[in-house]
Amino acid sequence: MNSPLILLGAVLCVFVFWVWRKQEPRRPLSKAEIDRYCEVVEAQFPVPADQDRAAWVARLRRFGENDDGRDIYMLNLLRYHETMAKGPAPAGSFTGTPHESNEIYEANAKPILLKSGAFPIFAGTVEDSNAVGGTDPAEDNWTRILVVHYPSRRHFFELLTDRQYLTKADFKSYAMHMALVPVKREMVIPDFRQLAIAGAVIVFLLAAWLQTLIGGA
Repeated sequence: MNSPLILLGAVLCVFVFWVWRKQEPRRPLSKAEIDRYCEVVEAQFPVPADQDRAAWVARLRRFGENDDGRDIYMLNLLRYHETMAKGPAPAGSFTGTPHESNEIYEANAKPILLKSGAFPIFAGTVEDSNAVGGTDPAEDNWTRILVVHYPSRRHFFELLTDRQYLTKADFKSYAMHMALVPVKREMVIPDFRQLAIAGAVIVFLLAAWLQTLIGGA
């Protein structure tokens, strides 16, 4: 095996190691970090006038205190309001539909999300009411479902408190009722780390095969 192939193998190993560490830091949030994030949410996050800001912060604090340093999947259950919610943020005077408002939010949020190392693994529009259960109106008639992977709970807090993210966060919080449900990974198909390993192995084997063909020509 010649030196270029050895170098390629080393580079691919470093890439896989980097992906693995980025996707699962395993460093739980400290109390100081949780306090800092919650202070920003309490002071700056756009909560509609009819919702309890203190309850938002309390739930987020509990979410942070339960951190074990591992990655988290956030199930987003979303239901558009008939009209935009009222409040002091710019979205409170937005004249478009809640759907249009959320498109403004997502255009701003997606680049920030992907840059952080988090990424959506599923997004879809709900086509009907619940097939089973959910007879309470609050648990039915969702309009959009997202599943987003965060390498850690810290990444989720970083998103919520990012300056650029906060400039358009109200275009989501004023547009819809939402339940964000944190889910611990048990089995994921496919997992990004597994894809990284498989991709690296495929590239390495392909390079070795091409090197063999060139050498035998």
